[in-house]
Amino acid sequence: MGILRLLICLIWAALSITGLYYGDRVIHCSQDFLDRNLTVFEENLSNAYGLLDETGEALSSVEESVGTVREAIVGITFTLTDTRPLIAEASQVITQDVPEALEGVQASMPGLIETAAAVDDTLTFLSGFQFTIPNPFGEAFKIGLGVDYTPEVPLDQALENLNSNLEDIPEDLRGMENDLNTTSIDLLTLRDDLSVLAEDLYLVNQQVEDLEPQIEELAESLSDVQSSIEETRKKYAEELPAIRLVYMIFFSLILVSQAPSAYVGLILIRSDVGLRKQMR
Repeated sequence: MGILRLLICLIWAALSITGLYYGDRVIHCSQDFLDRNLTVFEENLSNAYGLLDETGEALSSVEESVGTVREAIVGITFTLTDTRPLIAEASQVITQDVPEALEGVQASMPGLIETAAAVDDTLTFLSGFQFTIPNPFGEAFKIGLGVDYTPEVPLDQALENLNSNLEDIPEDLRGMENDLNTTSIDLLTLRDDLSVLAEDLYLVNQQVEDLEPQIEELAESLSDVQSSIEETRKKYAEELPAIRLVYMIFFSLILVSQAPSAYVGLILIRSDVGLRKQMR
């Protein structure tokens, strides 16, 4: 019975010594392990915070760029809206007013050509009209009307050339009406498409504006987590000596508590030995 009690005491003593030795190492290792993991976690949080900060700046740039593009598109839309009436007026002038005016000029050309021919003949006659007065003292006096008319192309011929050049122009101008109408319709379609695009960009800008507060809130949350981790690390470092002390006291008490039991075991062993000697 004494041997069993002593053996149990020795086992508890060995466990206590083992606990004291390895427990201290475990506490140190746990501190190192916690420090390493908290450091890695803080670095990841710092990287995430940096990414969120960069994302916020990128979103701000995107918001500004999208706003600028949208303003430009809205300006183009107003310009296209103002351009369509000008095209309609230009179409009226180019395809109707000008051809009609040219046709009026063409209609009056035969009379103008006849008048020009008469004027040309008259001027040619007046240019060639002159007479000579004999001068007994020298050269004869040449007297004319002072008209010098020697054109390379006669006036009536120039008007005929002009009339022939104007012959196809009215119809060509009228043929531009379809092109101008198509241009006006294309501008209308482009204006509508740009208006839709401007609205889409406005919605995108609104979504970006909605994201910015969420990113700021997330960044604040990460900052709070970093602060909590730092506080936890400080508290653990402050409490670790107390934990180690409690741990050491606990196993030391277990070790010391085995002394009375071991002493009783030794007494029992001696009693058994004495009884056996007496029995012999």
